[in-house]
Amino acid sequence: MERSYERVISIPRELRLAEHVFALKLDHIDLSFVDVCTFDFRNCEFGEPLPILLLADKIKRLAGNFGGTCKFRLLPGKTAFSSFADHVGLFRYMGWARGREPGEAYGSTGYLPIETFDILDFKRKAGKGPIGELINDEATRMAVVLSQTDEGSTFDVLQYAIREIMRNAAEHSDGTRATIMAQYWPTRYEAEIVVIDNGVGIPNNLYENEYVDCNNARQALKFALLPGISGVSLEKRINQDEFWGNSGFGLFVTSRICAENGLFRLISDRQGLSLVGDRQIEHDWVHHATCVQMRLRTRKSTAIQADIPRLIEEGENQRAALMRHYPIQASAASKMLASQYRRMNVYRN
Repeated sequence: MERSYERVISIPRELRLAEHVFALKLDHIDLSFVDVCTFDFRNCEFGEPLPILLLADKIKRLAGNFGGTCKFRLLPGKTAFSSFADHVGLFRYMGWARGREPGEAYGSTGYLPIETFDILDFKRKAGKGPIGELINDEATRMAVVLSQTDEGSTFDVLQYAIREIMRNAAEHSDGTRATIMAQYWPTRYEAEIVVIDNGVGIPNNLYENEYVDCNNARQALKFALLPGISGVSLEKRINQDEFWGNSGFGLFVTSRICAENGLFRLISDRQGLSLVGDRQIEHDWVHHATCVQMRLRTRKSTAIQADIPRLIEEGENQRAALMRHYPIQASAASKMLASQYRRMNVYRN
């Protein structure tokens, strides 16, 4: 009788940090000669949006690469996390016929379940009109669920952050899907929003950008945070809708308000960049598309909301200064990014 070879991957007790997922080294696993790959969630008791969506993406990628020859098996366990995963659509999103579909569960006070958006469908519905209007409507709906209100500064700030990052995924990623998961802790006045797409990644997008001289992933992530850099080409910009035209300021503004009031993180290709207060932290993380994590302390949401016009004006001035170096060199970009913080401390891990 022919023996079957099984590979068991044990999910850690907590999915609290990105490192908990990257430590599994799923990107380096070869299942060419494996009959069954089992993901064991029985000891997992807790998870937060960023590691949850990163893990799901890596499992989906493994299944896409080896699903023709290897069977993928789930051991969900009977923990509170397993029930939560069933409810928010995590196991279905990963590819197993268990629990709710993504987007099926209604969010409630404190969280948005996993929801996947078809970018091509957005574009079809928009037709010749701006896709930003449709995304704005979805961002409004999600911000209402998170904040449990449709007005006020907390709602406005959350709606702005969701809209700008969703627009970035739809208009720049060259992907077909964007997935969002979010949580809001009202007693802590803190929100986390995570958006992950299946596009080409920020570096591949910026290598062809006419404004920059970029040749590696680390440079690309820093370029992407500069005002006006991640927008569409000059040729496309001429014909854009006046109100919804993509100016490339979404990442710039959201990264600033999150860094100053929590955390902003970009992960794409083989690099990650975290902005926390006045620090920039670089990570050697592998993620083939783009993942954005935003953490916001909303206690000062009124001040954050009022600060957005100032940041846009500041960005306009910075972009004009950057364009004097056209095409922008990495050294000029680094200096400009450093000027946005009180000091430039770069940490590696």
